[in-house]
Amino acid sequence: MHGTRASFDDLILNYDPKFPQERFVSAGIAGALKSSTGRLPGSVPWPQGHARTAAPLPSAPADTNDLSRFSGYDAIVVTRTAAEAAALAAMFTSDYLPSRWYEYRHNVQAYIPLVTGRQAPFNDHSTDMARYYHNLGLYFPCTIGKARVLLFKSGLHLDYDGPATPVRKLMIEIAQAVRPKMFIATGTGGAIGAEVALGDVVVATRARFDCTTQFKNEPWATASYRTSLLPTGAIAAITPDLTRVNASRITGARPSPTIWTGDPAAAVVTTDFFGFDDSTNHHKLQGLGRACDMGNAMVGNAMQDCPGVAWYSVRNASDPQIPNPSGNIEAPSSRLAGYTPNGEPLRRRRVRSPSGRSSTPVSTRKRGEDRHRFRVTGCRRVRAAFT
Repeated sequence: MHGTRASFDDLILNYDPKFPQERFVSAGIAGALKSSTGRLPGSVPWPQGHARTAAPLPSAPADTNDLSRFSGYDAIVVTRTAAEAAALAAMFTSDYLPSRWYEYRHNVQAYIPLVTGRQAPFNDHSTDMARYYHNLGLYFPCTIGKARVLLFKSGLHLDYDGPATPVRKLMIEIAQAVRPKMFIATGTGGAIGAEVALGDVVVATRARFDCTTQFKNEPWATASYRTSLLPTGAIAAITPDLTRVNASRITGARPSPTIWTGDPAAAVVTTDFFGFDDSTNHHKLQGLGRACDMGNAMVGNAMQDCPGVAWYSVRNASDPQIPNPSGNIEAPSSRLAGYTPNGEPLRRRRVRSPSGRSSTPVSTRKRGEDRHRFRVTGCRRVRAAFT
């Protein structure tokens, strides 16, 4: 999936803010150059009676085990990227970051012929991706107050695994094994519309597909799935005390993020490519929802086969709408070149060639990588919104 330098898709899926891979350090990715405390979210003042506690198993289970030991848990929280999982762990299992989570390869032989995507981490043979090779996910249990919660980082990805969409099978498999009261799909997303600010949160009333490339001919290419009704008081419980701690670390964010929810416009839009909103509405996302991602609608699709499980779609805006006054879709990417995820100037470094001579500054990267510097750490920003 990756070569001698960090690729766009590699950065999206695999950048680990706790243990940045050498290819991201060498590429000058700003987040990878910070201390670990600067790369992960800070702790928040949990309300009395709702503190989170990691709940490690007495002994590590075999990776071939199913998840039935967690049957009847109150919730499953699923995310997809390494950075999102690191943020989730920092907030809920801070002594057990993903490097200590349990590996999930139950029935993996059934998935191997389904995952055909060239860029799928599931098929990545490289040395520093060995843990993810033919790995369906990572997981770890915790408690939040009295609630039992299973955190799960998916090893499969809608837009990278190929036409068989095996991630749907995986979501059904874990939901049917655990039979939780609720299933929460969460992580980062791109803001849709100028009113959605960096760091804002969309607690969606529905998740819908807007597939215009690889899945445009699927019967679900524009399907929409309503999320379950939120428990009474859920939004009110997301207080400024919980969100300010990490919102204050985001350049350009509101002091307390807006929680977009409760109306039809509060939708998450799942695209089948890395789409984003710009001021010209190039990708035609405006009017479809408040945030775009690459997977939540497939969770909604899968949950249609899991009656009795309430499901929710939560995304935070890890990049805002991009101004594009020239009308050139290349320009929004180019204007972000040389900036960190928090909008700070990128530290320029030169990569040494084998001869020792200085080569091209690493800040001159593919346009997608430059833009993604706003995105790779987004899921750490308002993780308290999931409580």
